[in-house]
Amino acid sequence: MKESTALRKRRHAPRAGAALLLAALAVGVAACGAQQPVGADERPSQAAKKTSERTTSSPAAVKRPQGTSVALTYAMRTYYLPPSAKPSLETGPASFQVRLEPRGWTGTRRSVAKDVKVTFDLSAFKGLAKVRWINQGNRHPDTCVRAGDQLTCALGDLEEYGATFEPFALDVLPDAPKGPAGALHMEVTSANAPTVQHTTRLVVGTPRLTLRQEKERAGVRQGSELPLTPAFGNQGDTAIDDDLVVTVEAKAATLRPQYRNCRYDKLVAPTKAECTFPGPLPAGTAYETDKPLTAVAGGDAMQGVLDYHVYRAHDRRDALYPQAQLPESAPSGTGAPLGLHPVDGSGDDFAPSAYEKADAANGTLAFATDQTHDVQAVGFTIKGKVGQSLMVSVPLPRNLSERTFRVTLPEGVSMAEFDRSGYASEMSFCGSVDGVAECAPAMTGDAPSMFVRIDKRVDGAQGTVTATSDPKVDANQENNTAPVKVEYVD
Repeated sequence: MKESTALRKRRHAPRAGAALLLAALAVGVAACGAQQPVGADERPSQAAKKTSERTTSSPAAVKRPQGTSVALTYAMRTYYLPPSAKPSLETGPASFQVRLEPRGWTGTRRSVAKDVKVTFDLSAFKGLAKVRWINQGNRHPDTCVRAGDQLTCALGDLEEYGATFEPFALDVLPDAPKGPAGALHMEVTSANAPTVQHTTRLVVGTPRLTLRQEKERAGVRQGSELPLTPAFGNQGDTAIDDDLVVTVEAKAATLRPQYRNCRYDKLVAPTKAECTFPGPLPAGTAYETDKPLTAVAGGDAMQGVLDYHVYRAHDRRDALYPQAQLPESAPSGTGAPLGLHPVDGSGDDFAPSAYEKADAANGTLAFATDQTHDVQAVGFTIKGKVGQSLMVSVPLPRNLSERTFRVTLPEGVSMAEFDRSGYASEMSFCGSVDGVAECAPAMTGDAPSMFVRIDKRVDGAQGTVTATSDPKVDANQENNTAPVKVEYVD
């Protein structure tokens, strides 16, 4: 499906006292209406699109809400403007981003919002900021046109995947007073959808979200608990007048669905959590959770990571990406709410993101299990007809410590001659050494390949994959060898 007529080729990634948070939060707050993206800048696979088309066009499909509307899935509720004539990534971007998506169905097809226009009242920036550019980076230079204090962006027809665009950016005037600075009004109209209006509060000042960084943990037992106690702060010069969302995503591990102010991608072995805490977050303050979020290392994990982020709840930068946020229907945890207590967030271990430092912060807890030195051969099966020559991929042993490993082919199978000239130079192929195949990873780290011929049928024949390791560091030598089998096709 195409995007809006004006932006159908557009692809753009984002650039980058109030009362204190309760010292010991006793009651959690449910997720607070963060904008939920539906659709994406990035396209699904062709197979996924065909499946979707089959489903939506089927007469037996579930009833869909009819009619057309335009959803404003990203436009900031509060726009913090760095008090400087030269904004930078260090203080936060001064460009404004918008994401729109059509909603509804016409019969069994997704609705198309016709002739969509977005209008901004730029008079809000008088005496505050200079509009630095209009329509930056858009491939259609006439998408947004300014007439006096009115900026109109004509997006044309908005189709299934919507449109993301940056209508303008600002240079804040050096003498702009710090603090609340009025509001920016925005209106979205369409020939066949109701008008949508949005107001963004303007604040001159720069909050700067930070997260406490975690050191890598080694020697973690497979299947054991891995606690993470997130801590976040604001090292900027302005309070964040919003709730805060901490997200955790586990790889080679799962999470425990413990807390009722956290939502999870599923209640059984979830891998993603989003926990919401009430704001504001004044400048110079920091908090950590009063209990850890608990991950469980995978039963066969070697290494893994817990990626965690903190966002302003209503202005999450990941709302610009497909499936970045959990849906509103995501289940909450079943236990007591996760609370907060204050900590010192001035140390070097509290760090902002490398990019978009005012909007979010990220951290990674990497872990290695106590099995990272356990070299494990991985067996495979050669499948083909008698008399057939074929290329097979030879899986790499886990935690391979030596450069090479060996394959002894099953009886009735031999290595075959082949011409390498037709294959990419970065590929790796096993070679014959003393009648045994010697294999090594490709330069890219990919598994090597082997050309073999099935000479005759020998039922039950088996070969071996063997990887060597130092018994001093790898006590389990039994799994250094795995079987190579043959499956005959008649």
